[in-house]
Amino acid sequence: MKVFLVFILALFVAACSTCPKKQESAAAKSGAQKQVTKSRSEDLNSAIMVFTAAINDNPKNGSAYYNRAKAYYFKKDYEQSWKDIRKAKALGFAVDEQFLNKLRKASGKDK
Repeated sequence: MKVFLVFILALFVAACSTCPKKQESAAAKSGAQKQVTKSRSEDLNSAIMVFTAAINDNPKNGSAYYNRAKAYYFKKDYEQSWKDIRKAKALGFAVDEQFLNKLRKASGKDK
């Protein structure tokens, strides 16, 4: 449950970074965008660490592999995402077909 909550928190923070903001100067936008990108990356890295710890605790945890695959997807690390998807499936976890379609489209692959 803790792993799931951390992942949801990471997604919430990532979603909030795309909310409309008042107009800013080009320099301010550039600086703010760099901070948002850094913050989002750190959140995703934290989520990946949490899911990795869950996997280390229970290597047969298909849900942890699936959720880590989603975090890698949002980092645009599609190869790692595919590796975790394959592992989650091998463990019998029911992988969401919509997510698979998004990953296929983003990565340009069908694995």
